Amino acid sequence: MRRRVWGLSGRLIASYILVTLAVGVLVKGLVVGFELPPQVDNAQLQAQVDLAARSYGLQLAERYPGGVPAGTVLGEPGQPARPGRAVTAKDGTLVVPAITGPIQSRQAVTAVVAIGANGRVLASSAPSRYPPGRAAPSELPVQAAEAVTGDPASAVLKGGGVSTPYGNVLFWIFLPKRSPADVREPASGPGQVSYVYVQAPWSPGWVDTILAWGQLSGNADQALSFPYALLIAIVPVGVLFGLLSSHRLVRRVRRLERATLAVADGDYTVALPVSGRDEVGRLEANFTSMTRQLGSALAAERERASADARDAERARIAREVHDAISQHLFGLRMIAAGMRRADPGNQQVRAIERISEDALREMQTLLIELRPASLNGARLGSALYEICAAYRDRLGVIVDASLDEVTVPPPVEHALLRITQEACANAVRHGNARELAVSMTRQDGHVELAVRDTGTGFDPAAPHAGSGLDHIRDRVAELGGTVDVESAPGRGTALTVRVPVQ
Repeated sequence: MRRRVWGLSGRLIASYILVTLAVGVLVKGLVVGFELPPQVDNAQLQAQVDLAARSYGLQLAERYPGGVPAGTVLGEPGQPARPGRAVTAKDGTLVVPAITGPIQSRQAVTAVVAIGANGRVLASSAPSRYPPGRAAPSELPVQAAEAVTGDPASAVLKGGGVSTPYGNVLFWIFLPKRSPADVREPASGPGQVSYVYVQAPWSPGWVDTILAWGQLSGNADQALSFPYALLIAIVPVGVLFGLLSSHRLVRRVRRLERATLAVADGDYTVALPVSGRDEVGRLEANFTSMTRQLGSALAAERERASADARDAERARIAREVHDAISQHLFGLRMIAAGMRRADPGNQQVRAIERISEDALREMQTLLIELRPASLNGARLGSALYEICAAYRDRLGVIVDASLDEVTVPPPVEHALLRITQEACANAVRHGNARELAVSMTRQDGHVELAVRDTGTGFDPAAPHAGSGLDHIRDRVAELGGTVDVESAPGRGTALTVRVPVQ
């Protein structure tokens, strides 16, 4: 169970959960960075705008008790205009520059506007944008215009962030006179200020998320409810997605695991179906190819070991026969020959001598057949010459060998060697042949091996007790070749084998 949990499936699930968590945290950071600026950094800017509006309202009341003179330019002279930017002084107050010239930029500027009870502009820090005498509602944001055009008795302080033709701004409307008496009798003399409007450029954008996190209000918590819900749903979603995406891959890997265990136990017949074209699919194909090659190599090794064991046993039997039976037969023939010379007319002694000679000759043929013929690094033609020489030297058989050196695969070499040995043994033992003709040539993509003798022959259609010819046919059939036997009683035998080679 532990292996399953921390296996491939568990690791994939954990990776999906971590990736989803990272995405969730990123989304949360984006929400904090891009959706909450009005509630964080701009809360401080809004406070500066409010303070500037109150400050200018008090300054105008003190500096111009008889009313603001026409054409007065408010703000601080000598301060450069920075469209689209709000500048804060060292003491934390808002810097409102006095802009006497035209404003070329279409961006919002930091500005203060003094408005009379009739709703017209009395003075401003940017006359080119807020000209004196112009109706204030046509110049101010809609939200600010509503406060100016309303009933002064019910007017309230108003501000916030809005969009204007000159960009986004944070504004504040301040009423310099708020006492009940002043409200009942609003200032209506020339130049008397009833409203003070202050704005600062506001550009929503990225903020310090660490600072923002510490300054979140209740509305911010509500805005973050979705990321919180997303984070809570990450774990089950990651587990489900990990299981669905890794199920097929894990199943294929476990099938490979079972196959490797089967091969480790000695089963080389395992064949995996290729379940895809990816890396695992190629691994499955390569695994099947590997098991087939291993199976073929193991079968060949077992066959070679079995053949070596048979050859070793045949050699042992040949030594035993040569050291025991052949020596006895040779001694029996010598004794019979001595008795024949002592008593030439004894027919029984002659029969014993003849039988012992035949038995000794048969034994020599059997010994040649028992001794394993092998290439031992030599070429096929040379190995066949050795077989022919053995029959010529040990049995006195006349052998005419015409053998071309051919290059064939090892299985074909081994088969042709055994076929030659079997055919010669059959000709001498069963056909009593005294002359043999062995030839080997290559032509038309085939190797042709022929063994002809001048023995007694036989009828190929008649049943026969020996199995040598059947063995030859079986060997040739395994190589996809053909066997042709021509023989008749008293006319010898001609065996022709044709094997295809690349």
